[in-house]
Amino acid sequence: MGLRDAAAKALEGFDTKKGNVNGFEGLPSGDYVVMIDNIKNQDTPWGSEQLSIRVQVLDGEHAGQKEFVNLSLDETTAKGNPNPMLGRNIKLIAKLASNSGIELQDEDWEDIETLANALALAEGRTVLMHLTVSENKKNPQYPYRNYDFDEAEEPDEIIVDDDDVPF
Repeated sequence: MGLRDAAAKALEGFDTKKGNVNGFEGLPSGDYVVMIDNIKNQDTPWGSEQLSIRVQVLDGEHAGQKEFVNLSLDETTAKGNPNPMLGRNIKLIAKLASNSGIELQDEDWEDIETLANALALAEGRTVLMHLTVSENKKNPQYPYRNYDFDEAEEPDEIIVDDDDVPF
């Protein structure tokens, strides 16, 4: 793809007077074979912690694109109410771990830092990510992004011997 094609794609539907040049659209709904690129405990601007999972699409139209999955493990919301997503996020983390070959132990759930360290063993592993993007009526600029993970076939290991090296 040349510069002209890239410009046509980037500027399609873009308001050149008022558009946000830093806008990140993310992946559309779909199933993606992804590599777990990074897992870490991350502080938020509002003083909370979240588990941050960065994955990279390995094939298809969106190959090379990254997706950032941020999961809150706080027991309460900013307003002090029970976090309605806590149970779902815990199940998603357990499923991601299992489908990437990690067997979490009871002590791995001690705190978010310990959990992030245990999950870091999944970095470099391949999983199938199911992404569903849906409308957020309160904040349309921030659509809901729902994830699920399944096991994926690991790519074949490339074996290089001395005969393959050109010098």
